[in-house]
Amino acid sequence: MAPVYLGIDVGFSKDVASTGVCVISPAGGKPVRVTHVRTERTLGAIRELLGGEIPTAISINGPLVPHAAKGIFRTINRYRICERSLSGGIFQKRCKPGPTNSPRGQALHRQATFVANALLLDHPKARVVEAFPNAFLGVMMPPGVFRRPIRRGIKSDVFWRFGVRQRIIDRLVAHLFDDTFLPPWRRLENHDERAAFVCALTARASEAGSALVISGDGEILLPPRDFIQPWALEELCRRIPTLKLPVLS
Repeated sequence: MAPVYLGIDVGFSKDVASTGVCVISPAGGKPVRVTHVRTERTLGAIRELLGGEIPTAISINGPLVPHAAKGIFRTINRYRICERSLSGGIFQKRCKPGPTNSPRGQALHRQATFVANALLLDHPKARVVEAFPNAFLGVMMPPGVFRRPIRRGIKSDVFWRFGVRQRIIDRLVAHLFDDTFLPPWRRLENHDERAAFVCALTARASEAGSALVISGDGEILLPPRDFIQPWALEELCRRIPTLKLPVLS
């Protein structure tokens, strides 16, 4: 069966289409399919976009905490270790995650957990992991991108535009899939669809075993080591002395 990667940028707004969904099906006639929908349409949109295909790996932008005994995800109300690891030092103003125990974090956590568990019911053999597009893209950015402060809420769009312009994302796609996908992904304009595409790349990196994993009350996945800037690697090693870096390819 050909591999299929599903990325979901979870939204929880009842008023606007804030959830992005992306399916990357390298062997399909249309390798990249994206959409953005209202929260209540999330599961239906996922099924429609999959079109009967079975996802190999699923990556969701939202806090996910495995329930070891039940094989599903559970909710908690505390500041997670993996978030703390990406929140101090240089990361503080560049690409830190929001805390799970904040009001917004709790809303995102509940919705991400609901979607993850629903998808596990539909696809019990799929690998389900947590994505964080801000950090996934952010750690690939050279220091010059951060010369001026970047307003919260637009960071991933700034990173995306730079990554597309400098062909960073093209190189990552080629690395992960041994190929490059033609547009429409390079022309994605919607914030949530861009994030969903990054989530799908995260799913692929996880399945390939090349993602850099930041652990603690869950796992936040970053790109393969080859694509992470030296400033980010140095900060990660300083903040997480026990971090195991994947061997360079």
